[in-house]
Amino acid sequence: MRMFCTLMLILCLVPLMLNAAEPIKITDVDGRERVLNGAGKVHVVIYSNEDVQDDTRAASKSLDKFQGLAEFRTVVVVDLRGSLANLAQGYTQRRMIRDLDTEAERITPFYRSNGNEGNPRPDISAVPDFKGDISVRLGWKETAETLRVIVFDQNGKEAARWEDLKDYDPLQKLVGKLLGK
Repeated sequence: MRMFCTLMLILCLVPLMLNAAEPIKITDVDGRERVLNGAGKVHVVIYSNEDVQDDTRAASKSLDKFQGLAEFRTVVVVDLRGSLANLAQGYTQRRMIRDLDTEAERITPFYRSNGNEGNPRPDISAVPDFKGDISVRLGWKETAETLRVIVFDQNGKEAARWEDLKDYDPLQKLVGKLLGK
């Protein structure tokens, strides 16, 4: 009987283990390790490079109403493959940190409107992807001139992926649905 119970337990757990998303770990520009598909939060991963940086900012701003919610995070992956930024990595990282500091100030009112009195700065994240390793792990094998976005649900599973996002409404609706808003 004990053998039968053990076998049944194994048979029940195998599908769960196969469906578990492998953690996508990165180190952001602040040196903090992040898990892009970490459980317990809706993560929106936004692709950026010189060609789409304005679109990246617009997509991020379209999600402002969720800023400050404990179960929501955005991460911008800056694809720097083949760019001049590789020649000045220190400067590039310092510039990204300054931009994140400015962004934290900008989103503070959204934190307050969502009842979060904390400092937004530790919650926002950007990743300089000098070699393209992170982009490739996310399925972005080549650089792009289009806005790419991946949404991971609270279980760490990919809920949606856009390779050329132009209308932010579907993104906002999906994130709102995942957050129960």
